[in-house]
Order: sequence, then C-alpha cells, then structure tokens
Amino acid sequence: MSKIIGIIAAAVLVIAAFVAFKNQQAYGKEIDNFRSAQALKKDTIQRLEDQQKRFKEAEESKANLTLKLVETGKKLATAIRDYDDLKKEVSVLKESHGIKEEQITAAEDILKGLPEPDDLIPKLKRLRNQLMEAEEGTANEEDRVAKLTQRDQDAKQKIQSLSQVIDGYSTGRSLTSLKTSISAIYNGWGFVILAGGDNEGVVPGSMLDVVRAGEVIAKLKVTAVEAGRSAADIVIDSIPADTMLRAGDEVVAEEKL
Repeated sequence: MSKIIGIIAAAVLVIAAFVAFKNQQAYGKEIDNFRSAQALKKDTIQRLEDQQKRFKEAEESKANLTLKLVETGKKLATAIRDYDDLKKEVSVLKESHGIKEEQITAAEDILKGLPEPDDLIPKLKRLRNQLMEAEEGTANEEDRVAKLTQRDQDAKQKIQSLSQVIDGYSTGRSLTSLKTSISAIYNGWGFVILAGGDNEGVVPGSMLDVVRAGEVIAKLKVTAVEAGRSAADIVIDSIPADTMLRAGDEVVAEEKL
C-alpha cells in the first residue's frame, strides 16, 4: 500500500513539475508579449507624436502659404492696376504724339511761307527792342497816371475833410467821423482833456458824447482846441449819479437828433 502511495505521490510531483514548467514557459511568454506590447505602444505613441508634430508644422506652413498667397494677390492686383494705368498713359502719349506730329506738320507748312532765318532774325530783334521800349513807355505812363490819380483822390479827400471842418466850425459841430478818447480827468474843475484835437476834427464849442459799452454815459462841451488835443467841460446833469468818467472812455461827436 505504501508503494502505491509513493508511486501516486511521485506521479503527482511529476505532474506538478510538468505543470510548473509549462506555467513558467507561459509566464515567460506572457512577459515577452507584454514587453513587446509596451514597446509597440511606445513606438506607436512616438509615431503619433511625430505625426501630430508634422501635422502642426503642415498647418503652420499652410497658414504661412495662405498669407503669402494673400500678399501675392494684393501685389498682383497692384501690378494689374499699375499695368492698366501705364496702358492708359501710353494711349494718352500716343494720342499726344499724334497731335504733336500734326502740329509739327502744320508748323512746317507755315514756316515754308516765311523768310529765311538770316533775314528774319534781325527783323525780330528790332521788333523786340521796339516792343520793349513801348512796354517801358507804357509802364511809365501807367505809373504816372496812377500817381496823378492818387494825388487827385488825396486832394478830393482833403477838400472833403476841410469842407467838413469848415461846416463844423460854421455850425458848431465836430466831424461826424470823430473818434477819440479821454486822456485825463479833472473832476474838481469839471473838465477833461481829450487825446484828439483839430487834426481829428474836434470843433470849439461843439457837443461830444462819452460812450462806454456802446451807450452814451455823459456829454462834453469843447472849450479849447489844439492840433493834437483839446479840452472840454463836463455837462454835469448828463452823467448818472452812479457813473464816473474814466481815462480811456471813448468820445465821439454828438449824434444828430
């Protein structure tokens, strides 16, 4: 009985050893398969990354090419436009050239009936000298006429001014064009000094208006007149109680009622 058990035990050990050997082979094979799969996975990932990199580079290259195509299109459009402009200029030049050729032909026809240059040049020189002399004489006459005209206008203006002054003296009124100002005020004495006199058209005994901000604030009566200044009394009842005359106030001839 013990022999049978030993045989069975030996058989079990042999079977176990055989199974272990087979399992060891299978395990080694699985390890190899796993390592191969890992290597394949790594290689696949690397190729995928390389492919993605190439794809990205291709996209960038495509974008750059698109930009270059746009720029090239713009340059082409500009070149076409310039070409069209040049064609127009050439057409215009051709037309102008044709017109000039016609003009040259017409000028040649005219020149055929003219004298020879050796005969014509001295005549032209004489005519040019005569023309220059005539132009110079005309300019002198025009200048003389302009000066005489200005003198006439000045004389008329002076006569008009003198007439106004004479009328002012006869009527006791200063020139309507008078525009001067107060240069000094003597309130204690009740008079002012004006910056204008006889030269500006101030007439002794005439009434004047003192104007401030476009309104008459007082009246003056001229008492003395010199060439460049005059004196005038302040008409007291013409000044409002709250108003004071100031140096620089504008003075004009009294407005006619």
